[in-house]
Amino acid sequence: MGAGRMRQRLMFGGLLAAVCLRPAFGLADGLAQVRIYTDDDPPYVMVSPSGQVMGGTTVEKVTRVMRRLGLPFGALQAAPWARAYQEAKTRPYAMVFPIARTRERQKYLDFTFKILDTDVYFYRLSARNDIQPRTLDEARKYRVCVVLNDYRHEFLAEQGFARLEVSPDATLNVKKLAAGRCDLLPSSENGIASKLKALGLERAQVARGIRLDKLDSGLYAAFNRDTPPEVIARFRAAAAEEP
Repeated sequence: MGAGRMRQRLMFGGLLAAVCLRPAFGLADGLAQVRIYTDDDPPYVMVSPSGQVMGGTTVEKVTRVMRRLGLPFGALQAAPWARAYQEAKTRPYAMVFPIARTRERQKYLDFTFKILDTDVYFYRLSARNDIQPRTLDEARKYRVCVVLNDYRHEFLAEQGFARLEVSPDATLNVKKLAAGRCDLLPSSENGIASKLKALGLERAQVARGIRLDKLDSGLYAAFNRDTPPEVIARFRAAAAEEP
C-alpha cells in the first residue's frame, strides 16, 4: 500500500473515531439533560391509557420547539400534575407545561415562553339555578372542584375559599360536577367542552358563570430556575421563532 493511501486511511479512521466519540447533540450545552413534564388535560394535553403523550393544543408548540433544538420525543413525559410540578420545582433541567404563572411559582420556575392565552370561568350544572354567584365573595360558600396544586387551586386558596374539593386530574373533576359532588368548577371553555365530550356528556348540561378576572390564566412552559441560563435562552429563542 502506498504512503498516500495509508495517510488517507489514517485520516478517515481518525474522522470516524471523532464522530463516534462525539457527545450526542446538545449534550455539551445541557440539552440532553432536559426532561419535559406534562399531565393529561384535554384539549391542552392528551395522554393515552398507557401513559404516552398523544397530542393537544399546547403539546403542538412544545414539540415544535423540541424539534428545532434536536430533542427526542422521549424527553417528554406524562405524569400526574402534582408530580410534574414537583419535578420542575426541585430538579434543574426540568420543564413543566402547560402552567399558569403565579407569585408563588415564580420563586421556583422561570416562565420561559407563553403557549397560549385563555380565560377561566366558574361552571355549574345547568339544572342548579340556585347556584349563581355574581362575585368571588358569593362563590366562597360553595363546594369547588380543583386539581391539586393547579394554579386555580392556588388562586382560590389565596382568595379564602375553604370548601375546595381536591382531585388529581381535571377530567375527574368534571365527573364530580356532573354527579353533583361539587357545586362549581373553574375551567376554560375549551377545557370543559373537551372533557364533557370525552365523558359522553352534553355541553348543555353545564352553564357558564362569572369570569375569574383576577386570575392570570395564560399558559406557559416553565423551567426550574436553577437550569443553566444558556439552556433556558435556547428554548426561549426557539419558541420565539414559532407562531
